[in-house]
Order: sequence, then structure tokens, then C-alpha cells
Amino acid sequence: MLNSVVLDMVVGLVFTFLAISLLTSTVVEAIASMTKWRSRTLLAGVKDLVNDPTFSGLARTLYGHGLVNPRGPGSTQPDKNKPAYIDSQRFAAALLDIAGLTGPLTAKTSMPALLATVNANIPLKANEQVNSLLSGAIQRGVGQMDAVKKEVADWFDVGMDRVGGAYKRWTQLIGFIVALVLCVALNVDAIHVARTLWANPGITANVKATQNAEDAAKQLLTTFPVGWTLKETPSTATTFVILRAYTNDGLALIGWLITALATLFGAPFWFDALQNLVRLKGAGPSPSEKTANKSAAA
Repeated sequence: MLNSVVLDMVVGLVFTFLAISLLTSTVVEAIASMTKWRSRTLLAGVKDLVNDPTFSGLARTLYGHGLVNPRGPGSTQPDKNKPAYIDSQRFAAALLDIAGLTGPLTAKTSMPALLATVNANIPLKANEQVNSLLSGAIQRGVGQMDAVKKEVADWFDVGMDRVGGAYKRWTQLIGFIVALVLCVALNVDAIHVARTLWANPGITANVKATQNAEDAAKQLLTTFPVGWTLKETPSTATTFVILRAYTNDGLALIGWLITALATLFGAPFWFDALQNLVRLKGAGPSPSEKTANKSAAA
């Protein structure tokens, strides 16, 4: 019985964390979409990558290129309809176009001529790093443009990995703040949920693993011990919202923080954990456990 109660409590807690994680992901995605967070972060990353913080040089030219910004109007407004993702091969092809390293020219031009072309289109004084990158790639690839393009694409991927890491860190921070707000707004207190599930393990009887935020929210709000309690005052008969019993022991804040911190693991983690627990719960006791229970009863 103890094992069953513990398992039910764990299932309930994991589902609670999954539901809040899904809701948090939905809200963060909506915020990112409305603020064009991804495209703005990508643009900032490209400006840093090609040393054009003012967006007046190479970055602006790249964003005016159709391979980098296919939905943009071109050089007139290169930052309009900014992409949220740039394929590394297309970026490399666009940079080679700008450097004058595409077309019939590269098939019959000597290496010194190729280097001179790079210097003419991306002067060393204007952008030393990108000029050195292309010049070095030409020399290492012995003038073979496929090798040069691959090296430029790899360079872009490495740079975007850092941009992606920074974006992920900001996403986690915003996600934690959103999760904490949701926990307070919906009063999702992990400590109270655990206590209630320990006393009433049957609450988790119909829990289903889901990756749909709407379904998870419905299950959470209709089945689990979350939300605020409404109470009428005897004197005025007015209804107001109160903390259940947490004003005395201060555990509400700790419970909210535990739930919000759990969302940092991500919805996929809690979904997989819940699936495994639900399967374990549905399997029942193993034959060895049944034999041990019979022996103990005898």
C-alpha cells in the first residue's frame, strides 16, 4: 500500500510539473513570436559575427541578399521581415556572392586573382576578420570554391551555436519568471499538491500523459489541488481570495518556487518521466512482490 501511495504521489507531482512546463513553453513561445525575439537575436548574432554592430556594412549587405533574407525587400530595407533562421549553406553562398567568389570567374581565375577579388569587395581595412577568413579558406582549399564554401558554412555554424546558447539562457530565465507567475496565479504549490496526494492518492487514477498544453491545463485545474479558495466573510458576505493555510507557515512561496524550478527541466523530460511512471503504475506488482506478500501474510 505504501509503495502504491508513494507512486501515486510521484505521478501526480510529475504531471503537475509537466502541465506547468507545457503552459510555460506556450507562453514563452507566444512572447518570442510577438516580440520577434528569435529574428532579433539572430540579427544581433550576425552583426557580431561579421563585425558590423551598426548594421551599416557587411551585415546589412548580407540581409539584403535573397539567400539570407528571402522575404525581405532587398537592400532598401534589409532588416524588414527578418528571418528567424538562416541555413549555413545559404549564408556561405551569400557571403561568397558578396565577396565576388561565385560564377564563371572562380573556374578559371588563379589564386592571387581570387585573393585580389576578396580584397576588392571586402577590404582588409574595412573588415579584417572576414577578409582573413575568406583569404585563408581560399589558400587552404587551393582555390576550390566547394572547400571554401564548406569552411565558411562551418564558421557560421560555430558562431550560431554561441548565439543559440545565449538565446537558450535568456529563454530559461524568461521561462522561469513566466512559470513562477503561473504558479502564483494558479496557486500551483508543489508542497500542497504532495500533501494532498499523500492523503488522497486516488486523485491520480485518471492521469494521462499528454504533450498538449490545453489538455494538461484542464486535467490540472479540474483534478488536482490547485487554484485559489474563495471564502465569504460573515459580516459583509463579500467574496475574496485567500491563501488556503499558508499565511501561517509560509510554505506557499517555497511550493511555488519548487514548481517553477521544475519547469527548467523542460516539458519533454517530464513527459517521458510521466509515461514511464504511468506504465509502471499500470503494470502492478511483479510476481516476486506477490510471492513476498503472500509469505509475509502467512
